[in-house]
Amino acid sequence: MVRFILRRLVESVLVVLAVVLLTFIVVRVLPGNPLTTWLGPHPTAEQLEIARKHLGLDQPLLKQTELFFKNLLRGDLGVSLRTGQPVSVEIQRRFAATLELTTVAMLLSFMLGVPVGVLAARYPRHWLARLEKWLSLFGIAIPIFWLGMLLQMVLAGSLNILPLQGRSVLPPPTHSITGLLLIDTLFNGEWRKFHDALQHIVMPSLTLAMASFGIITRNVRVSMAEVLRRPFIQNARAVGIPENRIFFRYALKNALIPVITVAGLVYGYLLGGTFLVEQVFDWPGVGQLAVYSILTNDMPVVTGVALLYAVIYTGINFILDIGYRIIDPRLRG
Repeated sequence: MVRFILRRLVESVLVVLAVVLLTFIVVRVLPGNPLTTWLGPHPTAEQLEIARKHLGLDQPLLKQTELFFKNLLRGDLGVSLRTGQPVSVEIQRRFAATLELTTVAMLLSFMLGVPVGVLAARYPRHWLARLEKWLSLFGIAIPIFWLGMLLQMVLAGSLNILPLQGRSVLPPPTHSITGLLLIDTLFNGEWRKFHDALQHIVMPSLTLAMASFGIITRNVRVSMAEVLRRPFIQNARAVGIPENRIFFRYALKNALIPVITVAGLVYGYLLGGTFLVEQVFDWPGVGQLAVYSILTNDMPVVTGVALLYAVIYTGINFILDIGYRIIDPRLRG
């Protein structure tokens, strides 16, 4: 087990380094002049030369890469060309909003996806099974930005029951503990602010959750159907164990083990979806920061966001791999 953990840890670090290296190189070879973001649209030749030296862009690409990783080891991600603030500060300022949105969306996708997948496996010829297939195809096929705008038109425009955009219209919580509005307002007992934050997060989280709903329901249904065909289920039926007990105690417990692995993929999928969702709903998170940075050719911020997402994605999968081996002893050999 220790050898497996060390091997997976090394692999995760190599993946993160590869993602950061690729992003660093790509953002520097793509067309566009990042100095216009730093200096404005009409810099002089002297200003361009000074800025180029200050940012290290006068060095060969190999030297720039070497300097970047040396600074990275010291925790220095550079300075945003658009705002002039350290990249770590820009990301930290927006990370809580993305974490809250992604976590709520993941909870929604599992709360909706697991029961629907289980019912579809329990009653394969029922209309619920056909509904599950249609909902899965809808969640996978529909463009996420289009779904977000559709919800805005219906829930905010026509029905006027939810706010159109933003994270909140009220002042921040009196005491910020976690940076997550729902948790902080709940701990502070500020129910009006909690209700406002809850209203604002419903549409973006539901939009993001629908993107992974089909993946979860399909995996749960297929996994349940496979477990129900195994010999130990047939033996349990042969000895007269009630069907509900077989289904929920024996089959469901075993069927949900592979879903744990899917959880890591789903979370990474949701993180990628925040780019569009945060832009559509004007959600002040890391995804929106990345979009602004890409449009303005803010190379340090783009690289920093890629590093953050790579660390989160590989870290979650690293934890899930270990948990999977703890749950399933057959994988420890």
